[in-house]
Amino acid sequence: MTTSQPRHRIDRARKRRDLLAAPQAIAVLEAPAGMGKSVLLEQLAEELGLSVHRSATAPPDGQGPLVLWDIPPASAPEDLPEVYVSGARRIVIGKRPETTLPSLDRASVYGHVHRLVTSDLLFDREELLSAMPARQVERVFQQSRGWPLLLGQPNAGDEHLAGFLASELLSPMTAAELVALAIWLDGQPAQLDSALLPLLDLVRPILPGALATALAVRRQDAEQAAELAQAYLALGLTTEAVTTWQSIGRLDEAFDAFRAGGGRFYLYRYGGAAFDRVLAGFPTEYALGNDTLVMSLAMQALKHGEVARARRLLADRFGSGVNDVRRVFTGRGQYSADLVAFRVVMLIYEDYQLTDELFEQVFGTLSDLPLDDHIVRGSFYNSVLEFYIRGRRLAAAEDVAQRAIHHYEQARVPMLAFYISLHQALMRLLMGDANNARQHAEKSARYLGKVGFDSPGDARLLALLNACIDYEGGKPEPLARFLSTELDDFVHGEIWPSLIEFALHYGSQALSEHFSTIAARNFLDRWRVYQVSNRQFGIMIELREAAILQNANRWQEAAERTAALATRITRAWVAAAGEELERLKDRDEIVQAMIWLRHIVYEQPTRPHLEVQLGHIIGNLNLTGRQRLCAQIWLAFVHKRRRDLSRARGVLHKVFEEAARLGAIAPLAEERIFLTELLEQQRIGEYLEISAPVRQVLRRLRDGGLPNSALGAQSGLSRRETKVLMMISEGSSNKFIANALGLSEATVKFHLSNAYRKLGCTRRREAISAARALGLVS
Repeated sequence: MTTSQPRHRIDRARKRRDLLAAPQAIAVLEAPAGMGKSVLLEQLAEELGLSVHRSATAPPDGQGPLVLWDIPPASAPEDLPEVYVSGARRIVIGKRPETTLPSLDRASVYGHVHRLVTSDLLFDREELLSAMPARQVERVFQQSRGWPLLLGQPNAGDEHLAGFLASELLSPMTAAELVALAIWLDGQPAQLDSALLPLLDLVRPILPGALATALAVRRQDAEQAAELAQAYLALGLTTEAVTTWQSIGRLDEAFDAFRAGGGRFYLYRYGGAAFDRVLAGFPTEYALGNDTLVMSLAMQALKHGEVARARRLLADRFGSGVNDVRRVFTGRGQYSADLVAFRVVMLIYEDYQLTDELFEQVFGTLSDLPLDDHIVRGSFYNSVLEFYIRGRRLAAAEDVAQRAIHHYEQARVPMLAFYISLHQALMRLLMGDANNARQHAEKSARYLGKVGFDSPGDARLLALLNACIDYEGGKPEPLARFLSTELDDFVHGEIWPSLIEFALHYGSQALSEHFSTIAARNFLDRWRVYQVSNRQFGIMIELREAAILQNANRWQEAAERTAALATRITRAWVAAAGEELERLKDRDEIVQAMIWLRHIVYEQPTRPHLEVQLGHIIGNLNLTGRQRLCAQIWLAFVHKRRRDLSRARGVLHKVFEEAARLGAIAPLAEERIFLTELLEQQRIGEYLEISAPVRQVLRRLRDGGLPNSALGAQSGLSRRETKVLMMISEGSSNKFIANALGLSEATVKFHLSNAYRKLGCTRRREAISAARALGLVS
């Protein structure tokens, strides 16, 4: 080790006087390496004309009234002679804390021992003044904190100092002390020698490397490594304990620690990186012969999107029947309760569509789970929650969400409680209740704050949730910012299906409204690529794209995309449906039916029985609150087109009051196509302005971009002319437009010629360009 000045330069006269003046016969300098014990003994020897005895053997008798004994490190000294223990002779001893000196405790009991520990050996400013100019004292003191080792070190980061710390300061420490130091370096409270803390803080930059060196040396010896593993476990560093056991081949102990840490739920207690690390440490043959490890490997595969690998792992361990869902849940006795519970979780990733009968059988497996196995029971409710949300059974979903939260809180797994609270917020958004959703988002943030590891993906989920709540309340900027900066990482993260649905809806809608239809479709394309193997997401993405196209006044293209879906909910089915609309249950079928109804409302608002059909869909108990608000706006539009203004304004007033109560502006903003015309009608607009809460909603809608008059009207176009212009912009022929609007082709040509004249155009292509310039089409 290099130094810039000799260690003897600072004369410790005061410290020597204090030692010699102590009444006890034995003075012990007990401190780690680098605290100047040997230097102080040498100075005493020079002052008194003595020599320092440096050996593990006790100093011989008859050396005068005072003996100086410097015990070498890593030695086992002989018993302290009785002449010193009894207080008959005086001795000053320098030793490290880990060095045990027989009979010293007995001498302490007799009151013959005066101890100087680490804090007693630090230099103070007065001592430094004896060795350097006053102007240097404060700087030197701040650099060294009085630690003798650092007084001669120009750079505390010197590689020689790092080596010294590893071999001299850390090597003598117990396993528990080293682990406590690791915890302290991680910024957590730890039980360390309080006198050492300010000194350790000085060399903090090089301590991690020195600690890694010291730990690596320990792990090379099986016995010391085992002590280290036990210390890790005792202080809550389970991952380090598991990997240390694994490093010395003691796999059973490693597995016991892994299982105690949660088993297949380990990743929720310690994070995905720790989960992957400990699983990688188990040899393949050992892992595949253990039920818990096989399920853990399957969970790891699911998290990485490898459903086929998860199924193969289970089949190899438990037999091919484990992948037959009906067999698992109807013949539960042949599989453990834990495995059956895991298969419930796995159904979510398998995109499995449960029938009502099978769902009841799945729910029946709950009785097989121990009442006090909170994390497994919470996981069961977590999985069932996903199916309830998918089926829009939101009351039942809220019940199981509360049960899951209870069990996760009992199990003390805040990460899983965070997920449940996040889903509760999502359910409130589905209901159109942005105010209540915000309360659950705040609760989610509190749970996430209790998680003991970094989870950037979940932090992004929470950021998206908050941005969507703002969007729902009429503030699109946070969501637009999220989509601009976080989207790539979010799309490639692992999230549950209901959360993907949530992201698809809000993301595409915000992009289409505040950027462009192209941006929204590109967003959906990225999800389409990522979820290529998942049928339910494929349909969901197609339906979202159809809705975006409708909002962009590209109705024909939206109809073509919706018609291309191979489902029973065709336009013809919807046009003929009555009470069937009220009985729809499937989430995607409801969305598809509403897309067709919206299309019909736009093209043929005076169509016979349309009012009745809308009443049926509004009465469907499986609609979300947002969907119901939208359908009611369509109903108001139909009443208005039939010149029933009283009913139109009554329905619309009810919608706006509900939106004000729930803080839900976005569902209204998404129906600009219909609301613009409704609000332009003087009797409707004036009626709505009477209510203060409704006025606030109107103001926020207009602040968010809802126009006060139609674009077509600004150009002198009638509504029929505007609609015909939009349809030719989509590539529709005159014959198609006539059939869609219930007109003759001659009437279509008449409306087109009027539009050409008002726009100053002479041909179809010029009219389409003018329509785009006006913003009538995207």
